Amino acid sequence: MIAFRQLSVSRRLGWLVGSAVLAMLVLVAILMVSERSLILQERQASVRQAVETAHGVIAHFHAQASKGALTEDEAKQRAMAAVRALRYSGNEYFWINDMQPKVVMHPIVADLEGKDQSQRKDPTGKYLYMEFVKVVQKDGAGFVDYLWPKPGSDVPVEKAAYVKGFAPW
Repeated sequence: MIAFRQLSVSRRLGWLVGSAVLAMLVLVAILMVSERSLILQERQASVRQAVETAHGVIAHFHAQASKGALTEDEAKQRAMAAVRALRYSGNEYFWINDMQPKVVMHPIVADLEGKDQSQRKDPTGKYLYMEFVKVVQKDGAGFVDYLWPKPGSDVPVEKAAYVKGFAPW
């Protein structure tokens, strides 16, 4: 404190301005981290709600088969066709895999359908489909972060999938 009094008025003002700017930068950084977290939570809630909608479509066709209005195979085919056509947030899509994990339906990469994906890794080495199955087996549903190319691109980008099991099928 004694050293501060020995400074000239211009240096004291400079020190005070510098301190205020530093404090504002720290505050802005804290707010940006908080905002990023809120945006991520909002995005996750949006993805989860979209998956719940697709899950509801599948449950509808299962109910139709349970009532005898459709055969089980016909209900599965109609459910897959409906989910194949669904999009959210522009060009985001849904896929269906079983617990082996084999892709049952993928609207963008049809070559994956009917094929075992237990050895498919993202660029970080994460076994994607095995991770999807683990989350469903453990909690019934949840988020999985991974790298995957967006439709029309070969460059993997960060993605967060919300996966949910459908026990009857």
